[in-house]
Amino acid sequence: MVGAQAPDWVLNGEPEPPVLWAAVYLDEADLAVAQLWHDTAEAALGPMVRPAGAPRMRRSHGGRHGVTVRRRSWADMMHPSLESAWATWGYGDERPHGPVEHVRLGAWRYDGPYLQLTLSARLADASAMPALADAMVDVVRRVGDRADVGYAEIADRVRMGPSTDLDWALRRADGDSLRDSHRHLRGYGWVTVCPAAIASALGGAAVMRDSGAFTEVAELAPGGLLLRATRTIFDYDDVAVRRVFEALRAVLPPGRPKQPAYETLPHLVMEDASITVVPEPPPV
Repeated sequence: MVGAQAPDWVLNGEPEPPVLWAAVYLDEADLAVAQLWHDTAEAALGPMVRPAGAPRMRRSHGGRHGVTVRRRSWADMMHPSLESAWATWGYGDERPHGPVEHVRLGAWRYDGPYLQLTLSARLADASAMPALADAMVDVVRRVGDRADVGYAEIADRVRMGPSTDLDWALRRADGDSLRDSHRHLRGYGWVTVCPAAIASALGGAAVMRDSGAFTEVAELAPGGLLLRATRTIFDYDDVAVRRVFEALRAVLPPGRPKQPAYETLPHLVMEDASITVVPEPPPV
């Protein structure tokens, strides 16, 4: 864009600021839940973009629909003919006024009834990650209390589309993964949300707390579980990933995942979850 100024971190030669992503998969395109996603995100993250006394933040909205939308607002995006909708909040090329530089929100319809809700926030101040982590978890929890979601995760990256990183590594077909989401967990991340049937198969909240893999285990109103591995994504190292994998192994889809040739999928254990290797006893 002509006249656009590069972000401060580019001009100063600093590393790209951290981004936290959330993705929620609904079995039905419930537009009331999609509206709740927007409203809860705005209440939780809006003040981190625009603190008290800061100028009004910029908002943009858009989407694809089967009808013409005249007024550009999220409410108008939530139409029964929805194909996709998005919103961004921030200050563009201006210096951020709060610890969060910008927020992106999305709703994407796939394969008939399924709906993916996405949320991302880029930090201008990495020290605010604990506050952002709590805010994002609260947004996902609120939606998880409203609907028995097929799957949800919060991580430092999510795949835009019906497939998850684990699906991609296992070469699972999108439709198979979506239809099977209440029998096999579609993935796992720094925060993982299990639907009620999978939570039951895992043994419930008490078993997950006793596993030692999670700093937070929250029971959701429809019966699912929200599982938070570490305090923030910064603490989610290979050891923590392994603990989560072992705790969830029994409900993960079978098959050995593989790293794609042209992409690295972080935070996955490249083992067949259906095969448990029993270590040999030490020699006498």
